[in-house]
Amino acid sequence: MSASQTALARPEIPSRRWGSSRRSWGLSRRSWLWTQRDIRIARYALGATLGMAVAMGFGWELSYLVPVLSLSFLAAPDKPLSFKAGLGFIAIVGVSCYLAVFVGSHLIPYSAVYVPFIGIVLFRLFYFGQRGGSFLMVLWLLLALTIIPLVRLLQPSIAIFVAQGLFYNVVVTIVIAWIMFALIPVRWETGQAAAAKPKPPPATPDEAFRTAALSTAVVLPLLLLFYFFELTGAIVMLVFVSILASNPNMLANVKVAKVFVAANVLGGLISIVFFELLVMVPIFVFLLLLTLLVGLVLGTQVFSGKPTGAIFGTAFSTTLLIIGSVTTSDGDASSMVYTRVAQITFAVVYVVVSFGLLNRLFPRHDG
Repeated sequence: MSASQTALARPEIPSRRWGSSRRSWGLSRRSWLWTQRDIRIARYALGATLGMAVAMGFGWELSYLVPVLSLSFLAAPDKPLSFKAGLGFIAIVGVSCYLAVFVGSHLIPYSAVYVPFIGIVLFRLFYFGQRGGSFLMVLWLLLALTIIPLVRLLQPSIAIFVAQGLFYNVVVTIVIAWIMFALIPVRWETGQAAAAKPKPPPATPDEAFRTAALSTAVVLPLLLLFYFFELTGAIVMLVFVSILASNPNMLANVKVAKVFVAANVLGGLISIVFFELLVMVPIFVFLLLLTLLVGLVLGTQVFSGKPTGAIFGTAFSTTLLIIGSVTTSDGDASSMVYTRVAQITFAVVYVVVSFGLLNRLFPRHDG
């Protein structure tokens, strides 16, 4: 070997070692970087905590729904609504809230008019959702057009405040989503995990009709029970039934439905422990720290990639709904927390059993 060849050959050994060292350093460096899953868990838990802070800090009518409803935005894999789309969303919900006040003032006193009207509205909303409409839009419109008229019937003096509160909720929820996606942007996730699953195609007209009819058959009887018997103390139960009925496909599988019930029971138990700890340390900051802790723990399951992930999201919703409604109420919080757990458990069992029976009576016909 010539001198020139020897001179060129010698640097190759340290070069390979340096390259190996750089690759090793790269692996160790990636080991402490957040994965896509970690980023989404952090956004999810921190966003729910921010929602709880705003809702409990200002405390307008129905403010406790903010952290619950914000989870749908925070759990989404994509960016939230654009500024233009967000304003449009807010405008539609705002118009619906005041339309609901009109319905409560002019239609709800006449049952022969109100009952078929609300039945048609429920069916059209569920059908719109099954045909590819926004799940969040369906949910918000459903809450506005069911809760506000009932409140107008039962407590006319606060109906306008409930409508305003629901409008404030949608504004704050969207702003929280914008803030969290700005602080923890989607671009941090690029290249760290597989792309999100594509959105499933909308149901066929026949299947959408069937599913919408089943959802209406689940929600309408409970709504009429509240209407005819003027039940005032369990509106939270109607809210939760509406949320569950907006996503009936999640309950189509019997095994998933059983796990769903268990997850909500778990959410109720977490709520009791959460509340008892809050009684021992009744400090606002401690409330937020507990919310963050529960969000991080359940968030690991929500973003686990398993089919049951959404079920633990519902368990977190259960916890936030119970704690929020109890801490903002004027009654005895100690007894109310157990009442809320019982109401939510009844709502879950009612929805699961109702969909189970209806699916047996009216099975899906493929092809």
